[in-house]
Amino acid sequence: MKRLLATLLLMLSLPAAAPAAAEEAPVPALGIELTPYGAVRAGNRTRAIPAWTGGLTQAPKDHAAGRHVPDPYDEDGRWFTVGPADIDRYKLRLSAGLQALLQKHPTSFEIPLFPTRRSAAFPQRVYDETLENATRAKLGENGLALSGAKIGVPFPLPANGVQAMWNHILRWRGETVSRTSATILPTQTGELPQTLYREDRLSTYAAGQEGRPAFYRRTALSPKGVPGATLLLHGTLNPIQSGFSAWFRAGETGKGVRAPDFAYDTPDPATGGIRTADMLDMFSGPLDRFDFTLVSRREMYVPYNAYRMNTPSLAPVDFLWPNHPNPQFLRYEMHRVWVVEAKVKPGYRHALPERTYYLDEDSWQIVMADHYNAKGELVRYSEVHGITDPRIPVFYPAIEITYDLAGDRYVISGVDNLLKPPAFGTPMKPEEFAPETLTKRGRR
Repeated sequence: MKRLLATLLLMLSLPAAAPAAAEEAPVPALGIELTPYGAVRAGNRTRAIPAWTGGLTQAPKDHAAGRHVPDPYDEDGRWFTVGPADIDRYKLRLSAGLQALLQKHPTSFEIPLFPTRRSAAFPQRVYDETLENATRAKLGENGLALSGAKIGVPFPLPANGVQAMWNHILRWRGETVSRTSATILPTQTGELPQTLYREDRLSTYAAGQEGRPAFYRRTALSPKGVPGATLLLHGTLNPIQSGFSAWFRAGETGKGVRAPDFAYDTPDPATGGIRTADMLDMFSGPLDRFDFTLVSRREMYVPYNAYRMNTPSLAPVDFLWPNHPNPQFLRYEMHRVWVVEAKVKPGYRHALPERTYYLDEDSWQIVMADHYNAKGELVRYSEVHGITDPRIPVFYPAIEITYDLAGDRYVISGVDNLLKPPAFGTPMKPEEFAPETLTKRGRR
């Protein structure tokens, strides 16, 4: 019933069908009325969303190499706050997950709204290739296989949900990135057990090379007992020709073995089982188990410009509470997002068979996701708190949070306040991600 009500409310929020004469109005041009990424260049009617002017490309004066990006918007005052009593008033602008958090923690959780800053920015060559992709990218094999695209997002003018999801999967995050950060599972008693991970990612797609589009490695560094445990993933543009592949090594000296089960709804042990394998990076892996429906483009309150929570020297104990982070360190803004609904295909089973994804129009990053069980109950809610590094420039997911709404717990990953920030552009080669390296690599 809740899902039906949400759908009806969404339908009521959409503009009415245009009369026949209006159907001949010119389509907004990509790169003119629309940005190269397909976002609406203009601000909205109330000016709460400003016009896009290229994003954050100028580094603050005190931004030194090898240090976290200082908050370029630290002088912004809070616009207003959404609390439990405001749910009905702002229902159309709140994801089901945010509504659930407000209802579940009425005395501690709130949504602080700040002025909208369309900070997402990417190199000009990425925009240029995205414009080319608009005419050359193609889908085959029932939407599972992608061809003709490179570097930029493949479908800046998405015609369906599958194309929108491909945009998220292949969004530009640099050709390579290495980062060391903590994954933390706060307890109800205030403890903050954490595991330190080193992540390396190589995108040959972003580099304009053919072959497998992405390579990913996650290696546990601490605490005692887990160092060396490594997950290795190889992406694919055509699962028919070459499937999504995974390997796992149990320790520093263990042998890497295939992990074909690390896909779909397999619990991710690094998150205490709160996330499934396909919830890595908000969504990853094959698209073959779900039907994806592109619902609309909506103005919503989303996490954005998380410089406050990413402040250097801020220790986890300073901002992580038992049920959710301290709202004083959160920042939400009004942005346009593409809404994509996913439903498991007939004949398949999944622990979370229905999902709603919210993709930021300026970056194609999934910023929020609602996850429902087979009974239609909202049981997981995920969100990404992203920032822009203007020196690259790149908009990337600094912190990812997933709430287990049924179990009163959450997991937060990407916490690197006391560590060095992600390093973009570190030289890497595909051979370094070969499964054979798991046997000889050891701890890095």
